[in-house]
Amino acid sequence: MPPLMKIVILAHDVLLEHYGKTARGVYYYSSHEIIGIVDRKHAGMDASQLLHGRNVKIYHSLKEIKEDYDALLIGSSPIGGKMPEEWRDDIKLALLQGKIVISGLHDFLSEDEEFRKIAERTGAKIWDVRKPPENMRVADGSGRFANTVLVAGTDCAVGKMITAIQLTIEAKKRGINAGFIATGQTGIMIGADAGVVIDRVPGDFMAGVTEDMVKKVSKEKEIIFVEGQGSLSHPAYSGVTLAILHGSYPKKIIIAHDPKRVHHFGYQDFKIPPLKWHIEMYEKLAESVSGGKVVGIAIDGENMSDDEMEKYKDEIENEFNLPAEDVFHNGANRLLNAVLER
Repeated sequence: MPPLMKIVILAHDVLLEHYGKTARGVYYYSSHEIIGIVDRKHAGMDASQLLHGRNVKIYHSLKEIKEDYDALLIGSSPIGGKMPEEWRDDIKLALLQGKIVISGLHDFLSEDEEFRKIAERTGAKIWDVRKPPENMRVADGSGRFANTVLVAGTDCAVGKMITAIQLTIEAKKRGINAGFIATGQTGIMIGADAGVVIDRVPGDFMAGVTEDMVKKVSKEKEIIFVEGQGSLSHPAYSGVTLAILHGSYPKKIIIAHDPKRVHHFGYQDFKIPPLKWHIEMYEKLAESVSGGKVVGIAIDGENMSDDEMEKYKDEIENEFNLPAEDVFHNGANRLLNAVLER
């Protein structure tokens, strides 16, 4: 990510929705100054009324923002990564103004002829975060000695990135030289010690790219928290999940889980297997590369009351003898203790 900037987040109609997790992640965790959010659905409000974080005004369109800014950040992560055509006018305006446009979409904006010509004329920059690195290789096991912790999950968007970031923050508070590896666009946009969007990397090289990041960060950090993607049980994304598991050689594993979710999001014909299945499967598949064990459960408590959360935490600890915590609301102290002590 470039040096600290003033950014505007483009999030029409998705700010509070599943596909707005990029917008929310940047809003909560980025060090950049956010001077506005463009979301016609909530225009006129302040983001703090919806997300309980920093004060940021919400606008109907980019042209309403009069304060100068450096970059427009695309805050949506739809299935397939297609650019919503109704967002084109706001993106064009940012490019006409000579700004940076930061996108994590599968549709590379730099390859859109209209956008490319505008950028060439105005000096604007397009950063397609999902573009894979040029030099890629097959994993060879050379990264297996790093002290890595993988945050895996039972589905997409259950808090894997947030948990990895919170663990990194908590470790640094304790004086531990911790690193964070991002494997998705949002983590890269927020800021990471290394980051590649693994789902855009050709299959043969996914584990190798992950291994390269682990090796790079391990030269400077004593413990590395790796953001997982998808789930081993996911009908579409399990291949990415397994590649990150094997390429990161985790010594410990945290599993992020939404107890309220029954089916994989967007795949209503596919039920999510029980948490016990995921614990056993992650450990079984880690056995041959690192022997990593599950040491804690990160609960996505967005749809749970406080009473439900406490009851579920007790159930987890009684059934699996593992600590469970909603790290977004309560921090990662207990899960970090498990990482360090188990």
